[in-house]
Amino acid sequence: MTTVHAYPVRIILGGYARAGFGIALTLVPLLLLNPISVIVYLLVFLLCVFVGFGVRAVIRQFTRFEVSGTGIVMSGPVNRRINWEELEGFSLNYYSTRRDREAGWMQLKLKGGGARLGIDSTISDFEGLVRLSFGAAARNGLMPDAKTVRNLQALGISRPESGRSAAYGTVNR
Repeated sequence: MTTVHAYPVRIILGGYARAGFGIALTLVPLLLLNPISVIVYLLVFLLCVFVGFGVRAVIRQFTRFEVSGTGIVMSGPVNRRINWEELEGFSLNYYSTRRDREAGWMQLKLKGGGARLGIDSTISDFEGLVRLSFGAAARNGLMPDAKTVRNLQALGISRPESGRSAAYGTVNR
């Protein structure tokens, strides 16, 4: 069975809105004012950052992940494929936006077959994607590090989907 995962429209629109606001906030002073050189450099740097956010939103809009029993395929502006039997790296990181760690996002990182994938938790059915990836990692003998184990437990994932329990360690090949 193949599942398709994509970033929701509301997430993409939010990225476009933030990028557009930032571009306008930096471009207007550059065009209408005559700022001193230090300020120009700062505004140009910020403009580049916000343009980068916009490019990232465009890439996310057209990126799809197809997950099957044989592997995961990323298609869109950038195409990559990892076959499950070639999976050699698996980690799940949490990035907090507040000191109390109550708000934030997760990122699944996969490596194998010469390709690397980073998938944010804002994607559709992120938990299901993590379960399938964790099952493949366990079948390949990959041991998640302590941070990945804590993040898996936070998602309610204690063992791989295949039903076999993974040996938890501190090394991630």
